[in-house]
Amino acid sequence: MIAKLQCQAELDKLAAVIGPLDPHWCRAGEVSADDIRALRYEALDELAQVQGPMFRRLAKAARFLPRGKASRLALDLGPLLTARLLPHLNPLLVGRLARPLPVEFLADTTLQADPRVLRTLVAHIAPDQLAASAAHLVQRQCYVQAGQLADVLTPPAIRESLTLIQDDVALLRLAFYMEQPEKLGDIIRLIDNDRLNRIILAGATDRSAWPLLLWVMDQVGQDLKSRIANQVLSRDPAVLNELIEFADQNGLWGPVLRALGTLKASHRRIVVHLAALRNRSTLEHLIRAAYDEELMAHTLPLVEAMNADFQAIVANTGLKMGGSILEAFVRTAIQENRADLVLTLASRLQDSELEELATLGLFTEGFVLRPLIMAAIVSGQVATLVRFAKALSRRGQALFAGLLAGDHGALLERMLNRTDALAGRDWRNLVSVLGRLEAPEQLASIAEVVQWQSARTYDTLRNYAENAGLALFRSRRS
Repeated sequence: MIAKLQCQAELDKLAAVIGPLDPHWCRAGEVSADDIRALRYEALDELAQVQGPMFRRLAKAARFLPRGKASRLALDLGPLLTARLLPHLNPLLVGRLARPLPVEFLADTTLQADPRVLRTLVAHIAPDQLAASAAHLVQRQCYVQAGQLADVLTPPAIRESLTLIQDDVALLRLAFYMEQPEKLGDIIRLIDNDRLNRIILAGATDRSAWPLLLWVMDQVGQDLKSRIANQVLSRDPAVLNELIEFADQNGLWGPVLRALGTLKASHRRIVVHLAALRNRSTLEHLIRAAYDEELMAHTLPLVEAMNADFQAIVANTGLKMGGSILEAFVRTAIQENRADLVLTLASRLQDSELEELATLGLFTEGFVLRPLIMAAIVSGQVATLVRFAKALSRRGQALFAGLLAGDHGALLERMLNRTDALAGRDWRNLVSVLGRLEAPEQLASIAEVVQWQSARTYDTLRNYAENAGLALFRSRRS
């Protein structure tokens, strides 16, 4: 889950403040990212209170010193004491004092300072100094401190930093530690296409960077998410196959599903035939993650892109995973106006499996059955619909037949216009389901619709009804 990555980022930030953490505590998994962040802020507040009065007096004195002497005072104090002094200085003064200071000193001070304080000062420091400091921190692999400032850098400072930092994977590591990851999209939009492609491909080909790449993909908007996902797939489908396996092994299906939902149709067809998704265990994990993280809508385009054999595997796998997951898929498909996909999967099931699917309670609800009928009419899946209707419970069949008879048989009439491909068994099933009708007005509606059908349709329905002992169509044509 993405929450694991967020916790890891916060643990690393906490370690940057208080030192190495107990490995057993890090693996406990009993605290959230918010809890760890609160602990970090508490530790920073404690540090700020140590010798606070002395630093306030020193800051007051520094205001009256010439700029050159004040800057030299900072050098004499060293990075640690200068960092403690920063909260008590006017931001405008900090900008002037920083100008003559060497990059190494600014970087060392950043390592010791409260990042919350630094974020208030960034706007007053020259972009070239900020960029040089960021590059120096990255060179020293101090990604936490560099990342905590990334989302408050000005556009000029960001562009200058990208020029100085040529390590593309390092940029992903830096982004991982941003304090406001929701601003990552704004930063990415400042990056030219060639450089962004380099960063994406660097992350895709460096296995150690895969968690970072998944995290970045999950933080940006749909347009950038689509751009990253399609770029990875265009480069090498085998990389995406390995990335999916990695996500499966590390519980990171959420970012993958959200990214796959943005792929172009041609790329989705490639994805659904990757070896990783041919593994039933992996497929189960994908479906379970989609259910647990309420991402069922992201599975619909993938199901649509599958061939018949793979759709059968998905339908069979879903049945084995239980009713709650199946209900979530059906309800999502209905909400997304993709009831046709429910029929498509139903068509891949054996009769016994279809009967098992039809036992779900939601198939006794009109808001589910009506869209299925409409989808069958529009998509031409009437045979599948009739087969499914016959598998419904008695109550479900009565509701289904009642929907067909409603509004003077409007749905039945539309459905009968799409019955060219129905076989004998299908007609028999349809008549059997219509036989659940008992209300005289419903029977009259059915009979009225049938009277206006072609001779073939009329005779077929009448013969099956008579053979079944059902008096559905008593009236005769003149």
